[in-house]
Amino acid sequence: MKTYSQEEFKKMKALKREFVETGEGELFTKNTVKRRLRIGEEKATQLFNDLTKQEYGE
Repeated sequence: MKTYSQEEFKKMKALKREFVETGEGELFTKNTVKRRLRIGEEKATQLFNDLTKQEYGE
């Protein structure tokens, strides 16, 4: 079960794209998600993992 909203996912997907476009993709981490959305560890981990899975087409 997903603990985050579609809006949160879209915001972080856009942010991740910005990091990659500026050559700072490796700086986009679970903690970045946690700080930007001001959410807990579990929720940030799930959102970050789903963003990463999407990137690799899983």
